[in-house]
Order: sequence, then structure tokens, then C-alpha cells
Amino acid sequence: MHPLLGPATGSPPARFPWQLPPDEPAVVVTGDLVVVDSNRRWRSLHSPFADLGDAGRMVFCDPAAATFFIDRRHEEHDVVAFLLDAVGEAAARAAVHRLRQESPRFDRLWAGARVRPRMRDTYAVRHPALGTLTFDRRTTRRDGLLVRIATPRPAAAHLLPLLDHLPG
Repeated sequence: MHPLLGPATGSPPARFPWQLPPDEPAVVVTGDLVVVDSNRRWRSLHSPFADLGDAGRMVFCDPAAATFFIDRRHEEHDVVAFLLDAVGEAAARAAVHRLRQESPRFDRLWAGARVRPRMRDTYAVRHPALGTLTFDRRTTRRDGLLVRIATPRPAAAHLLPLLDHLPG
């Protein structure tokens, strides 16, 4: 839960000027990568994680990340890039400080090469119940937030409805 925007409810608070698509996994995060909204398919897709409230901690601190992300390094660079982009915000600086303390992997990446945010990329995951799923992911900035939508590639598209029957 983000103190300014409230809990991730699956439907956006009234002040969000958009609606998340119901059929594609979608999430809204703050500059410090706190999840403030997500749809059911995103939550079901990411059900192996213990806490869906912080995208940075999901990638760097949750043991599920080791087997969930096909290219974990790609996701790690994504986290670093988006935090670098928002480092002027106090919340992002606090997130960086916390991740540097909790994750030696994050600390090494943060101290090393600088990366830029990818607004379009491939998102490939290994879900324990559905197997490998690959998406074309696009990220847009809206009102200081990041909106990430994952469109399934053809091989994953037929599996996506199964997410509706999983916890989320």
C-alpha cells in the first residue's frame, strides 16, 4: 500500500484517468516501484511472490525471482534504471537505500554501469502452474506513475485465461 494512493485494489482509484486492461497483465507503480494498482491477471501471474507490493523487492529480495524470471538480469537492470530515473524523489532514494542494504546484487548493479529505462521490452517468466510465458511489455509514464502492460505473444495467449482460475 502506498501512503498517498492507497492499496492495490485491482481497479484504479477515482483519480486515475485510465482503466487497466482486464485481459493483459497490467500494473501501476510509483517512481520508487511501489505497486499502487494491478489487475487480476498481473496478480495471478506473479502469485509465486510473497509480497506483490514492491516491484524492486520482488526482483532483488524474493527467492521466487530466481526461478520466475527467465532473464532475471534484464529485470534487475529494469529496476535499477527506473530507480535511477526517479532518484530525485525522496521515496526513490529511500527505496535505493533499502535495496542496497537488503540485496548485494542490487548494491553491485547500483554502483556499476548506468542503464536507461526500457519503455518496450520482452518479459519472459516461468510460472509454476503454466510454464514459460512470453510477453511484449510496454511502459508508459502517466501522472508521475509507471503503467506496465504485458501483451502475450501467441504461444502464451492461449494460457492467459487460465490465470483467472489461479489465486490473485
